[in-house]
Amino acid sequence: MTDTAQIFQFPSAPEAPREKRGPQVEDGYTRIANDLLDALCQADFTSREFKVVHFVIRQTYGWNDKAKRMASTFIAGGTGLHESDCSKVLNELIRRKVVIRHGGSRSPISLNKHFGEWLASEQGKKTPPVKRPESGQDDLAQSGQDDLTKKDRKDMATSNEVEATANAETASKKRSGSSSLPSCPHGDLLDLWAEIMPDKRQPIRSMWSKGARSKNLAARWKQGFSIKHEQTGEPLYTDTESGIAWWGKFFAFLRKSEFLMRDDSRFFGLDWIAKAENFEKIMELKYHGGDA
Repeated sequence: MTDTAQIFQFPSAPEAPREKRGPQVEDGYTRIANDLLDALCQADFTSREFKVVHFVIRQTYGWNDKAKRMASTFIAGGTGLHESDCSKVLNELIRRKVVIRHGGSRSPISLNKHFGEWLASEQGKKTPPVKRPESGQDDLAQSGQDDLTKKDRKDMATSNEVEATANAETASKKRSGSSSLPSCPHGDLLDLWAEIMPDKRQPIRSMWSKGARSKNLAARWKQGFSIKHEQTGEPLYTDTESGIAWWGKFFAFLRKSEFLMRDDSRFFGLDWIAKAENFEKIMELKYHGGDA
């Protein structure tokens, strides 16, 4: 038996779970009159104004101070707003007499506890309709309208309906023309193919400027704007940038197909993908074991 003492490690008694300690009044509180708090609840503040007002209250009433000097950077640090936004919001609150500045631009500020002096936001005010000047022309038009016979009124209504229909059709044509889909970026798609499929047949660019290959690829590009995603219901892409990004992911998805990536799959190329029947089979996961 050796002189070395054997020390046995026994597990200590488990500590009782500690209750989560919420905010305590003993740690500090802000004293404010209920009438003033009710006025704040009913005031027409934006979210930014709400943050700045309560920050002013916290830094004054919360420290038993009547007023305190607060820079925009200081307010931004306490509200999470940008410094420039804090400056604009504070100036607006001062203009509306919600906040009082006791002196110049760098003087202390405080909440105006006389909430009856607070001004409403100009955004909530409605602009009165512009009243057109009265003239004898209005009376003349009204008198002429009164003299119209029932048949004249019917003919006029029919004419107005025809004109309105024609205008609607013209506007619809203009909208459809202005919202035409972006043209196929053949060069960008060829670059993507060369980058993602370097070991596969590379298309000759001069043969993709026109002809069947170019038309097929343009048709598949256009098709992507109408195909809806199964989960989101949104189109595969909505502009050139998102379209190029989708085709890059599409080519990467094709690399996951063991059938298409076989060494003897000499048929596999961009021209083969651009054909409608092959593109449809790919989208139906005919060449993949499952969803990628």
